[in-house]
Amino acid sequence: MKLFSTPNSPFSRIARIAIHELSLTEKIDIEFVTVRDQESELLKYGPLGKVPALQVDGELFSDSRIIVNKLESLAESVKLTARSNDSASLSFEGFCIGFLESISIWVREARRKQELISQELLEVERSRAIRCVKYLSQNMEHLRNSISLASIAVACALDLAQRRLSFNEFEKYPELNDWLQEISKRKSFRCTEPLPI
Repeated sequence: MKLFSTPNSPFSRIARIAIHELSLTEKIDIEFVTVRDQESELLKYGPLGKVPALQVDGELFSDSRIIVNKLESLAESVKLTARSNDSASLSFEGFCIGFLESISIWVREARRKQELISQELLEVERSRAIRCVKYLSQNMEHLRNSISLASIAVACALDLAQRRLSFNEFEKYPELNDWLQEISKRKSFRCTEPLPI
């Protein structure tokens, strides 16, 4: 079993964190690959060429939630994804993944050549991030109780926003800020930190 990843993809980081949290480090090999590359090793396994991708028994799984769900099926008892019959947790999990997607869009736009950057898009994503951080601060009960896909996605989003965009809005909310500092101390987060760029 193999996870294809890049060192700085936040969605790959979710999968790598999940491997640690589910105690699967001895069962899953992690291979760092290039993306947006016609010669990528990943293209030998499927045409999509995106990370994360989990190869199990000849099948290639894409999408972070599907991958975490598949990893759960290989673990003993720990569950990270929301149960399908728990509407509140499922809704919150979707919000958290959407928040990470929005931060990723913001980062990608900010890294473009100066003359190609859309200031309007940057402002849309910045405003969305501010709204989302406020919403998270008002819904801490979903984060503080246990490690989950939702909490992993939020921590990865806030870390990415801080590292790449100097976005520290969460510091205005002591409970959210304290939670982020605490979850970031977990071994699974420390050993999957992105590389400097």
